[in-house]
Amino acid sequence: MRAHPKPDFDFNFDLHDEIKELNAHRKKREIPAIANKKLLIATWNLTNFGLQERTNDHLALMAHIIGYFDIIAVQEIADDLTQFLKILDHLGPEYAALLTDIAGNDERLGYIYNWKKAKPTGMIAELAMRGYERRRIVIKVRDQEEEEVFDGFNRNPYMATFQVGTFEFTLVNVHLYWSNYSIRQLETMALSKWAKSRVDNAFPPNNDIILLGDFNMADLSPDDEIYAPLVENGLYVPKFDTELIGSNLAGDAHYDEMAFFPSRTGADFTNKIGVFDFDKVLFKELWDENDKAQKQRFFQYIRYYMADHRPLWCQFHYE
Repeated sequence: MRAHPKPDFDFNFDLHDEIKELNAHRKKREIPAIANKKLLIATWNLTNFGLQERTNDHLALMAHIIGYFDIIAVQEIADDLTQFLKILDHLGPEYAALLTDIAGNDERLGYIYNWKKAKPTGMIAELAMRGYERRRIVIKVRDQEEEEVFDGFNRNPYMATFQVGTFEFTLVNVHLYWSNYSIRQLETMALSKWAKSRVDNAFPPNNDIILLGDFNMADLSPDDEIYAPLVENGLYVPKFDTELIGSNLAGDAHYDEMAFFPSRTGADFTNKIGVFDFDKVLFKELWDENDKAQKQRFFQYIRYYMADHRPLWCQFHYE
């Protein structure tokens, strides 16, 4: 990971006022309240988390957003967990976490979850494919004649099985490779083929498999070579029922996604899904629509002290 540049200016804000803005915007974006028989799952790339010097108040704002959800898959956690543990302190004793060791890009993947509601059932593992499985995954390199074979994930997807009521499901947290398109395409193909091979298996992980995380997927289109393998292997990537907003700060790309098999998990999905664009309401005194330089300062501040991704959330029903 490489930290974003630290802003060369200070900005003072009132934590309670900012939380009020977040709560009002939560209602506008129609994020349901935490409720019995309903499960809110989210994913959020926390952006170089542990490298950038977020203050305690910034961590409190991030924790407040995370607290809107029952389980949240997180990406880009650094080796230094000092600030991650502070997030858990802000969330309180009902929240716990699961984390990987550092892998590609020196980052961890993890889950933050309300342990009183969602119980891990023991299936916790990194997804690593065997040699003969990898060799079967081949693509033709763009604009070239040669083929490229899958050589393993840069960051192994992180699986964890949870249970709420009678609903038992396996989350597969991913952060697909960004800087090489062919590698990202191979990773998507490998992930979707793996999920297809496991969904009807007699043993876990099986049945309700939900892929989520940072897919670095710019376009939800059948023509997109990152999106297409998911659909071709039977996965469903639900569209938002609220306003269509990208999960990046510019709002024009859908990097963060959830995908599941409609034959298994479709009946549990409530058709509620959306992006929480917290950047639309935080630190309003920094924003000036008519001042390009000031807008750049705003985005620099948001990227460094909060995140350069927005949370994506999805609701499921359980008995």
